[in-house]
This record gives sequence, C-alpha cells and structure tokens, in this order.
Amino acid sequence: MRVLPRVIPVLLLEGDRFVKTRRFADPVYVGDPVNVLSILNDFEVDEMLLVDIGAAKDRGPLQFERLEKFASEAFVPLAYAGGLERLEDAERLIRIGYEKVVFNTALVERPELVRDAVRVLGSQAVVAGLDLVRRDEELRVVVRSATQDVSLSLEQWCEHATALGVGEVFVTGVDREGTREGMDLEMVARIAELVDVPVIAHGGAGTRTHLVEAIRKGGAQAVAAGSQFVMQGTRDSVLVNYPSRAELGRLFEGLEAQEAGALSLAEVVDERYAIPGRDLSQTSMCERCLITSDVPGSRLDESPVCFYCGLHDSLDAQYPIGPKSAAALQTFVDRLKREGKGKKYDCIMGVSGGTDSSYHAHLLVQMGVRPLAVHFDNTWNSPTATSNIYAVLDKLGVDLETYVVDNTEYDDIYLSFMKAGVKDIEAPTDIGFMGVLYRAAEKHGIKHIVEGHSFRTEGVSPMGWLYMDGGYIKSVHKRFGRVPMKTYPNMDFSNFLKWSAFSRIERTRPLYWLDYNKEDAKVFLAEEYGWQWYGGHHLENRFTAFYHTFFLPKRFQINFRQIELSALVRSGQLDREEARERFFAPRYPDPQLIAMVKKRLGLSDEEFDHFLNMPMKTYRDYPTYKRRFELLRPLFWLLLKWNRVPKSFYEKFCKPQRGAS
Repeated sequence: MRVLPRVIPVLLLEGDRFVKTRRFADPVYVGDPVNVLSILNDFEVDEMLLVDIGAAKDRGPLQFERLEKFASEAFVPLAYAGGLERLEDAERLIRIGYEKVVFNTALVERPELVRDAVRVLGSQAVVAGLDLVRRDEELRVVVRSATQDVSLSLEQWCEHATALGVGEVFVTGVDREGTREGMDLEMVARIAELVDVPVIAHGGAGTRTHLVEAIRKGGAQAVAAGSQFVMQGTRDSVLVNYPSRAELGRLFEGLEAQEAGALSLAEVVDERYAIPGRDLSQTSMCERCLITSDVPGSRLDESPVCFYCGLHDSLDAQYPIGPKSAAALQTFVDRLKREGKGKKYDCIMGVSGGTDSSYHAHLLVQMGVRPLAVHFDNTWNSPTATSNIYAVLDKLGVDLETYVVDNTEYDDIYLSFMKAGVKDIEAPTDIGFMGVLYRAAEKHGIKHIVEGHSFRTEGVSPMGWLYMDGGYIKSVHKRFGRVPMKTYPNMDFSNFLKWSAFSRIERTRPLYWLDYNKEDAKVFLAEEYGWQWYGGHHLENRFTAFYHTFFLPKRFQINFRQIELSALVRSGQLDREEARERFFAPRYPDPQLIAMVKKRLGLSDEEFDHFLNMPMKTYRDYPTYKRRFELLRPLFWLLLKWNRVPKSFYEKFCKPQRGAS
C-alpha cells in the first residue's frame, strides 16, 4: 500500500463565516462554512483544520451548537483550534465529531490542561500549535494570534511541548501566512530537527511546488494551506482548488510519508460492493444494440430490434447529419439572436461541468450566441465538475447563475426516496435542475432554454428505470421527509403548464443537429479550456455517481451503461462487441464514495443494508402527475410540435407505458 503525506486545508472561522488573513490580520470573507465544507468533502481531502479566530481572540465560551453543525458537515477527519481553556470543552469537541484539538496559548500558560487532555483523549488527539515570527533572523514563539511573545526559546518550547505528550506539532510561519509566497523551509526544517513527533508545515503555500518543498526540503510529515485551497471567486462564489488524488500521487511520486498516520491514496477493492456481470440466460438482446428484453419498453417480444433503436432512427431522420442539419442549426441560432436583440442574454443554458454541457457552451458562444449559464448545485457536486464549469465559462466570458439548495434539506429528500423503496432517488436532481432553468428564464424574460443533450451519445432512459415529476417529489417527501422543503426548486404541475404552454418557453437541444462525438469533445475541451475528465458517464456529481455505480446495479440490477453504450453503438461511435465486453465486465464501486454517502446521510451499516434489501416499490405506489400527463396528451402533442417539451418527455410521460414499473 502506498502511503503519501497529508495535505490539509486550513479554514479560518470568524463568527458565521470563513475568512482568509494575511499575517493573522485583516480578515477577508471567502465563503459560507457549510458550502465550503460540502465542497471539500467532495474533494476527499485527507483532513481539515478549523481555526476559530473569533474564539481565540475573545476567549469566550465556545459556540458548540455551531461547531457541532460544522462537524456534521465534514466527512473527513476534522481538527479544532481556537481559545481552548477547559478540558471539558476539549472532551465535548471530540464527542461531537472532531478528531483532534489544537492547543496554542494553553501550552505555555496552562500546561496542566494540555497534559490532562493527552491523558484523557490520547496523544493522537492533541496537537501543539506553534506560531513563529522572525526578528533579527531569530525565530520567536508567539501566542494570542501572534500578538504576544513568550519567554521560552524555540528549543525550550519544543522540549516543553513534547514532554506534555502531544501527538503532532502544527507550525505556522506568521510572516508568510496568507502571502502565498512560499513557506519558510529553514523554519520547518529546524522544527523537524527539534521534535520527535510529526510536523505539519503551514504558512505561505501558494503553489503545488510549495507543498512538495515543505515535505522534501523542510522535512515535514504533512503540509497545510488556507487561501491556496479556498478563495473568493470573481463571481462572488467560493472557489476551491484542492489537488485530486491522482495529482497528489504525481506531486509526491517516489516520496513516502515519513511518519505513520498519513492517509492512503490507494484504490481499495471491497468485495461486498462488487457488481457481478449480467446473466442473460433468461433474456434476449436487440440485434442492433445492447438493449435486453428485461428493459422496460424494449418490445423485443415483437421484433428483434428494440423500441429504442426505432426512436433513435426517428430522431435521426428528424435531425439528419449533413448540410440540412447545419442549416437548421444556423436558422435556430439566428432566431435566438433576433429574439434576444435588446436583451442582455439570448437564452438560458444549463451547465453541469460534464462533457456535453461544456461542449454545448463552446458551440453556442462560437456561433455568436449570448447565453446565461445556469447551474443547480445540490451540494453533491464533484470538484472536477465544479472546476470545469468555471474553466470553460471564464474563458468564454459567459455569466453564471448558480442556485444552491440547502444541503440538510436536500439530503433529507434523498433519504426520503431511499425510505420509499423506489429506484428513482435521482429524480429530485433532474426535476430541480429543470425547475431552476425555467425560473431563470421567467426571471430574465427569456423564451429559450437550451440543453446540452445528444440522443446519439445519451440514448433515452426507460420509463421503468427512472420516473420523475414534481408531484412524485412532493408525495414521497411528504410521507418520509423530516426537513421542510423551503429551498428546493420543485416543479409542480401548474408551474410546468404555465412555463411550457402559457409563457411559451421553448426547450431545444442544439447538439441534435451535430455529428457529435463525445470522445472527440473530451480531447478538444481539455486542450482548449483545461477541462478535466471526471471518470465516467453520470459521475459529475458524487451522489449521482453513487446512484449509477452502486445503488441501482446492486439493489435493482439496473446498469445505465446499457443505455449509453447502446446509443454509442447505434451512432457508430463504438463497436458492438467492444460495448458488450464493457457492459458484461464485473464492476467494483468506490468504497470511499459509499462510505461518504452513508456518513453524510447519517446511516449506520445496518440502516444502509436495510435500504439495499427492503421490499421494492415503484413510482406507481405513490401519487404522481403521470395520469394528468396522459389525460392531457393532445395538449402535450401540440407542445411537442411547438418545441415546448422534448420528444422523450412526450413518449415516456404522456403515453401509457407497457411494462414500466
């Protein structure tokens, strides 16, 4: 097993906000604590340090209610620093979810407190915080946010701290803190020589190289940074820039951690979560793609070629590749520009950070369209997808509006669907995204929503595999939810009808007119925008990744790769035999992702196993809008002709579905 040095984000808390400082002064707001913690969770950081600078200055009672909320949001080891003056407070911090406590001033003024903490909590939970400044080339120990010198020399302090039994030393070069100019490597090396416990270097890291230097040249066992990882973006949003696991492996290549306790970056295979290959003994397969007779709506009992191949051909005839298609796309673009004249934006464009939406943004801007990008953040975004959104839009000069739902509320919605026993636990994301797009169109007075979707690479999801509508969301949450839905942008029937029929908001998918190849798009986006691949279809979002790679195939034996691979085969982008080989191979979901989902939703192993094995239900067991859609089928047929709803919606929701359950 390869073990690498820890890389630790430092979060400075002042009241109810995260800030950054420069040499411990002039705090500047960088983000909401809950949102920042949520984003860092997705980066799978090694651990985090929360420094409560308000408590450190005021020396007042700790705000445990607030600190407990932060601990509940962090799904990695979390340490706390900030004015600890009582053993009871340190014990309580550990009870509410903090893994370590950091003592600074108390080390000098109340050493008995630190000694008692080591005795009660264990040395692994007690960290010595060492703040140093340079005066006349001499390193001086300071306390109380670097406002007060101590009488001990550096050597005396090191001897004193280690004698108390602390498990680590967290050293900050105050002169470099917040400057991003590089760490004081001489200082770090000096501390590493003086103590026999792991040293965490902090203060001045502004580049990846600075992180590596602290380990290679400074002799530290771990490295920490604040503003390098969390900063305020130009769009008044939090930007998190933490290295991926692959990047950490490359950064520290050939360098093993110098002390025990560093976290492994190795991939772990857990046989409990293995997804075996498909058994086709009881099914038949479409002669053209990979759709099998157990897929709802396949109609393979009537024909050797499935219904979805027929739907593909119908769309292919409607959007043929060639001069006519190019002319149709240009006509649509000209219409957008004409109807957007005098307005700031021509259309609303959904973005996710995925391949399709990223290339779609490039296409529109290159054709002279002025879109407003809209993103629905359910607080489960992958860091790669978030980075992709900013990388592409910033270079294109496209404005972005992000709607962030309350994370506690959204997790409760997810949990409600798991309790309901249904397949459709990702329905809230799809409905929420559409709800946000329609609301943005209404807000800005825009009549066009453009979506980055291609039937040639995506296919159409079977009704029996995923059902979604606003009534379904409402009914499941009403029965099983515990947190009121206040921020979730649901799409009830009246609003949907208003937006599609009366507000005349059109939905168009420009990629339909292109000979769109996803693999070519990945290469182009990486070269042009520094865009990064996130590992697989549907993996832009951490919960979506859990849903597609584990929950659906494990509990329901449903693999959405079958839909994507079939679409690629139909469009000639993938050889059928290669697609079959990919589809039937056993899969090993990421156990760290599964663990993260369990922790974030507050599920014990027993509760999680219960949801995997409970009786199966379908959308038909709960109130939905499906019957209304069917009764109003003639109206939705007109809306389809007027480009107000996609053809896939009409086929799946407005027609009775045989075998869809």
